[in-house]
Amino acid sequence: MESAELTAEVVGVKFAAPDGDFAVLVGVTDEGEEAVLVGPLAHVREGERVRAAGEWRSHPKHGRQLEVRRAAVLEPASEPALLAVLEQVKGVGRRGAAWLLDRHGTDVLAVVDRDPRAALGEVPGIGRARIGPAVRSWEDQAALRRVRLLLAEHGVEAAAAGRIVRAWGPRSVERLREDPYAATALPGVGFATADALARSLGTPPDAPGRLRAGVLHALALAEDDGHCHLPRAELEARAARLLGADASDVIDELAARGEVVVEDDRVAAAGLHAVERRLAGHVQRLLSGSPALKLRRPPERPTTGAFVPTDAQWGAVEQALAHRLSILTGGPGTGKSATMRALVDAVRSRGRTARLCAPTGKAARRLTELTGAPASTIHRLLEWVPGEGPARDASAPIEGCDVLIVDEASMLSVRLAEALLAAVGPRTHVLLVGDVDQLAPVGPGRVLGDLIASGSVPATRLEEVFRQAARSLIVQAAHAINAGHEPPLRHPDPDGERDFFVIEREGAAALVDEAVSLAVERLPGHLDVDPAAGIQVLAPMHRGPAGIDALNERLRARLNPEGPPLPGTSLRVHDKVLQTVNDHEREVMNGEVGVLVSADNERERTLLRLTDGRTVALPFSALGSLRPAYAASVHKLQGSSSPAVVVVLARAHRHMLTRNLLYTATTRAERLCVLLAEPGALAAALPRVDAAQRHTTLARQVATS
Repeated sequence: MESAELTAEVVGVKFAAPDGDFAVLVGVTDEGEEAVLVGPLAHVREGERVRAAGEWRSHPKHGRQLEVRRAAVLEPASEPALLAVLEQVKGVGRRGAAWLLDRHGTDVLAVVDRDPRAALGEVPGIGRARIGPAVRSWEDQAALRRVRLLLAEHGVEAAAAGRIVRAWGPRSVERLREDPYAATALPGVGFATADALARSLGTPPDAPGRLRAGVLHALALAEDDGHCHLPRAELEARAARLLGADASDVIDELAARGEVVVEDDRVAAAGLHAVERRLAGHVQRLLSGSPALKLRRPPERPTTGAFVPTDAQWGAVEQALAHRLSILTGGPGTGKSATMRALVDAVRSRGRTARLCAPTGKAARRLTELTGAPASTIHRLLEWVPGEGPARDASAPIEGCDVLIVDEASMLSVRLAEALLAAVGPRTHVLLVGDVDQLAPVGPGRVLGDLIASGSVPATRLEEVFRQAARSLIVQAAHAINAGHEPPLRHPDPDGERDFFVIEREGAAALVDEAVSLAVERLPGHLDVDPAAGIQVLAPMHRGPAGIDALNERLRARLNPEGPPLPGTSLRVHDKVLQTVNDHEREVMNGEVGVLVSADNERERTLLRLTDGRTVALPFSALGSLRPAYAASVHKLQGSSSPAVVVVLARAHRHMLTRNLLYTATTRAERLCVLLAEPGALAAALPRVDAAQRHTTLARQVATS
């Protein structure tokens, strides 16, 4: 994309998002040329002049646009610009704006700023009932205008301004000047934004406030990488790279302030440290508790019928009945689902209740299909209240549950695991089920692996691959990959299923061309599935010529070229999309996939049909957390599955190519899997194991209890 900076007078507002950030503007530059500006510009009104910097891009439907990164509204001076500002105030409107401008002239904004209640109270039609909302409206708009001007003046991207004003209100500018780094606590405002502003305001590189913020940010980045703490030396090195200054002394200062915890050579953010300790306490409580299931007679082991459990499988059932907490793990085809079903049947045969849950809606639905027992998401089980957290906890534990089965437990972060186990009552047994060799969870920790590593939690590992599952070359390939071996390309059994392929192509362009051909044309016809719903392309990285972003662009151009655009976003109706954060209010969780089936521009909402069968109404303002999902990362979809999976492996992805990623990607396929790789990429992934590379203390805490 071509970088550019221009000054333009806004002659039209095509769209302004209801959340106050994104807008599409039409402007006329100083050279007299028309320009379409898109980005965080919802504060800009028709008639105003704006100085904008960004990159030109070519939109397939809307043509050439400037994607704005930084924008500064030049102080409105013309009558149209002043009227545009005044008209936006609640209760003022067009007539009131004209009256104010006529009364106070071009100094009108300064006059209203000095005493909004007095100035607005004079406007005809604004009486006592309307003056309060009018003043608050003025103050909010003035605060947003001042924050954007402040950020733009110091070269900071404008997107953060709306978030800051929504959190801090009219005193935003004052608070930013007093402590720019306080903004790092706000969602969507990173350290780089706060640091750029602070440095522009004259904050020296070794200022204590800057060093403290840098250390905390380094810990936050470590949490994003899955760590619950960092060794002190590593934290000092990370902070020094981030800050360009030595921050070692402020670690002890932060510990004295209660913001971090230092134990031996480990440093953790205080909040995350407390979560991990509480989780260890919940585990210890369950391990030390006597069995709560007092069955008059033990359930009988099935010896006939559709499923006759092996010794290991029945041992896992008996273990779950005998212990308050136990684990069942194993690779694909080893019978974890059948074992869960046997446990459910055993519990029900003795008049007791079992409840099942999983981290995502898709996993919960598949769990129901495999076990025949109703399952829900963990968040729904905990009755999560948006903005507050789970309604179920130690004081109000999960009801009606003698045995709780948690599937896809490899996806449990310490935060989700702590919330779940906190809500386990004194009469409930818990069985965690998952494949410990899958990728570690997106959030911090590696709960399933750590509990197994502690040696304190009763655990069963299923290793025998059942005959029917062994007919699948996907299963054979997954086990080979997990052992670090090249996956087989031919099944040893002549009657085996040929459902796994490796295709090599040289160069990123050839990889993308082949991925598009497979996903759009060849595989949908071969499997008789919809190309968007039935085929999932996976890749390790977003950027690069064979990354997720490039794949999404090419795939959407083929699968949804004419979808009506959704205002304020880059999405279109009929797009396949991925949720990137937990939306507890609408129960759409991070990693869930769906299709935007329709849009209602008047009501400013769209309908999202999820793969678990639900249809959810989303306001346009909630679409910012959705991303195109024709291609997605393996991490994001580790709890999901698809009839066919195409995994793109480029040599440029080499630092992300690991055995765990490849194994997880392969096991996402239900009917067919294609590894599409550059020569050498597959061989580079097989020796590298990454799942254990996380700094946690859960295993140690549980083992020493």
